[in-house]
Amino acid sequence: PSSLSGSPLSLISARTVMRLLRLACLALAVHSSRALRLVPTEGRRAALGRGVAAAAASAAAASAAATAALRPAAAMASTAAELTGVQAGFDEAAEKRARYQAMQKDYKKAWRKQLSNLEFSDSDGEALEAIKAIIKLIREHGNEIPQGVRKQDLDQVYKRVQPNLSKPVRMAFLDLDGLVQKAVTVKDLRADE
Repeated sequence: PSSLSGSPLSLISARTVMRLLRLACLALAVHSSRALRLVPTEGRRAALGRGVAAAAASAAAASAAATAALRPAAAMASTAAELTGVQAGFDEAAEKRARYQAMQKDYKKAWRKQLSNLEFSDSDGEALEAIKAIIKLIREHGNEIPQGVRKQDLDQVYKRVQPNLSKPVRMAFLDLDGLVQKAVTVKDLRADE
C-alpha cells in the first residue's frame, strides 16, 4: 500500500509476503514444539502431536487473517446516473450555440474563398492579397482556424503555387503558415501568453 511505497517491501508481491508469513508461523510452531519436548515417551509424543496440530491450526488462522488484511477492499461502483434530465442552462444556451455554428459556417466559407483565391492566383499581387486576407480572418477569429479545416489543405495549395511565387509572397506565406501552425498545435496551459 501507499505507506510502503519507496521501501524495499513495496517491491515484494502480496503472494511472496503471504509465503513468508506462512513460513514464519510454521517456524514459530516448530520452535515452540521443541521447547515442549522433555522426555520422548509415547504419551508425551501424542501430546506433542496435539500441540503441533494446535500450533499449526493457530498458524493457519493467523495466515488467513493476514491474507484478509492484505487483500484490497472490494471496489464500490455505482452505475446509477449522476444527472437526471437536462443540465441547468443547456436549453438557454441553444441560441448561443446556434449563433456560434452560423459564425463558424460563415468563417469556413470565407476561408475556403480566400484559399481558392490563393490557389488560382495569376500574379504575386493576387496571391499576396489572398494570404493577407487569410491572416486577417485568423486574427479576427481569435487566432483559430475554422472547425473542420485542416492545415494540410493549406499546405497542399501552397505546394501547388509555390514555384510561381516571388520571395516576398513566400515570406508572407511563411507568416501565415506559422500562424496556422500555432492555431492547430495543442497549447500548454502553463505557458505564458
